[in-house]
Amino acid sequence: MPSGHDPQDFLPMKPDAFMILTVVAAGERHGYAIMQEAERLSGGTLRLQPGALYRRLKWMLAEGLLEELDERPTDVEGHDERRRYYRVTPFGRQVADAEAHRMARAVEAARDAGLAGDGGLP
Repeated sequence: MPSGHDPQDFLPMKPDAFMILTVVAAGERHGYAIMQEAERLSGGTLRLQPGALYRRLKWMLAEGLLEELDERPTDVEGHDERRRYYRVTPFGRQVADAEAHRMARAVEAARDAGLAGDGGLP
C-alpha cells in the first residue's frame, strides 16, 4: 500500500473509478476493453470516453490502485503490442472492496427506508 494511504481515504469513489477497478479486478485489460466492459456491466449507463478514461487510469496508477503490466498478453484475441494492459494492485483491491461494502450498506439502508424495491430498473 502506498505510504500514508488508507483505503478509507478513497471513499466514496467516483463511479467511473469504481467501475474501472471492478472491470480490471476480473482480469487484466487494456483501455478499450475496459471501456467496453464498463458499458456492458452498467447496462449502458456508464460510457467512459477515451480522454476521461486515460486521465482516470493515470491517476489510479499514481495512487497505486492499478499497475501497468510490463509484459503484454499474447494469448488475447485482437492482441496489439501497442496496447497498455492494467491490473489491480492489492491496495486497489482493498479500496474496491471497501467501496463495495460502503455501497452495500447504503443499499441496505435504502431498502430499510422502503426504497430500491422492485419498481426501479427494468
